[in-house]
Amino acid sequence: MIRPKNLRRFKEITTILMRHGLGWLLAELGLGKLIPFHRGLLGHPKRPEQYTAAEHLRMAFEELGPTFIKMAQILSTRPDLISPEYASEFSRLQDSVPPVDFSPIKNLLESELRRPLNEIFKHFESTPLASASIGQVYRAQLHSGEAVVVKVQKPGIQEIIRRDMDVLYDVVKYMSQHTEFGRKYDLSGLYDEFRFTLENELDYVREGQNADQFRFLFKNDNRIYIPKVFWEWSTPKVLVMEEIQGIKVNELDIKSENKQLDRKRLAEVAVSLTFKEIFEFGFFHADPHPGNFVVLNNDTLGLMDFGLVGYLDQQTKQHFIRFSYAMTTGDIESLIDAMWSMGITGPFDTRPALKRDLKRLLYRVKDRSMKELAASDLIYELMNIAYQHQLHFPPDLVLLFKVLAMSEGLGAMIDPDFKLFDFAQPYLRNLTKQMISPEELSQRFLENMYDMYMLTDGLPRRLSHLLQRFESDGIKVQIVQQEMEQKVRGVVSAIDRLTISIIIALLVIALGIYILAGHFMGFDNYLVGILFIMFLFGAGISLRILWNIWRQSRF
Repeated sequence: MIRPKNLRRFKEITTILMRHGLGWLLAELGLGKLIPFHRGLLGHPKRPEQYTAAEHLRMAFEELGPTFIKMAQILSTRPDLISPEYASEFSRLQDSVPPVDFSPIKNLLESELRRPLNEIFKHFESTPLASASIGQVYRAQLHSGEAVVVKVQKPGIQEIIRRDMDVLYDVVKYMSQHTEFGRKYDLSGLYDEFRFTLENELDYVREGQNADQFRFLFKNDNRIYIPKVFWEWSTPKVLVMEEIQGIKVNELDIKSENKQLDRKRLAEVAVSLTFKEIFEFGFFHADPHPGNFVVLNNDTLGLMDFGLVGYLDQQTKQHFIRFSYAMTTGDIESLIDAMWSMGITGPFDTRPALKRDLKRLLYRVKDRSMKELAASDLIYELMNIAYQHQLHFPPDLVLLFKVLAMSEGLGAMIDPDFKLFDFAQPYLRNLTKQMISPEELSQRFLENMYDMYMLTDGLPRRLSHLLQRFESDGIKVQIVQQEMEQKVRGVVSAIDRLTISIIIALLVIALGIYILAGHFMGFDNYLVGILFIMFLFGAGISLRILWNIWRQSRF
């Protein structure tokens, strides 16, 4: 249940969802023509064509504020949880809102940095370069002469997000305990993942540390430039970074002076950066959209915005290479085994149907050359299959697929002829060779030998303890049958409903007998009085039974 302190915000959320939910329901039922929401009804933006169900839900998230915008953006990267239609629509959510006034921003800056702005900055532009739901970005200059950008968290945004997260916690807790949907999709785990992501975005120190880590990893690569963090003026709510001046990739076509650029080389640099992060470092920038890449004067690429990152351990990297290799060779069994090894889970009984759909997908891929194939299309179809078969992806793996699709879009924006698979094929071939090289095999052999040593170290002593416990206590076997529990729960629920129906029917009959007796014998007759007392006694017992049924179903 919703806690009293959250009732006001819960009411606001339900009011907005109900207003947009009517349009969503009519669109889902194919009855969108009945009420012209697209004509401005109930505050919807006007346009000629009808809104889809996914658009209604996107507009509701936009109106609900930053927490729900972030939630929809994360859901857009989880097409294993929502249908591709909704994932595509949520990906259109722009985290761009009107800026707040500079006065509260200035107060927050001086409070965080504990000095007046003019003592830190020689110049500070009061008009923001960008404004998002959580923070705003300003251009400034330090007294030492360095041009910087200052990222400032909006005043009060942490309290707003924490309040919304409290409401979501109550909803998730209730759904996890009382709905099959909540138990099936591990809503508590998804909530924890979402909370962790938001807490990271609210901590600018972590973002600065990510930038430092990338700068260290690419220190020997002169094709990539990572801006410097000025830690003496950075806090969890303020991040001051070096301004890198150049042309954003999404503005290349507008700038006439960029005609002399080697676009093919730049596209390869941009995508090789992502491949290097994933397959060599296991630490990757998870938001490589064109606005975060800047072409500098010396034809190098500058990278910005390090709030969202992903991680891959060595084992997952190897499994992903196996997955990619199986994809290119058409080996379905190896492909599915690699998916399971990477932590992609789902009902085992769907494996034959999953194998069939993947075989059809690879058959279509096989008939097309690498230059004709778009990675984003393949990933979209793969995620569609995952949704149909109720497969669940680890969060970092979903980020990985999203990053690969975005990398292709980045490369294609720089060079329209760029194809990710055409570029990746020789790269993956070399990685596969490295996996079976003598050095790699010997390294894995040593690791396995160490694991074997740790397993067997002290094994006789542990076996002796186990046998002693068996001799004294025996062995207890506990069998948990989830399907049986669900069936028993269904039977109990049916019995509860039958009990409630019988109680209500008996109360109605008893009340009717009392009224009839009072009508013919008079309500002041002592026999009628006894009937009334018996009715009240029976009603009290019935209410107690109903209360117990409600408590059992709730807890």
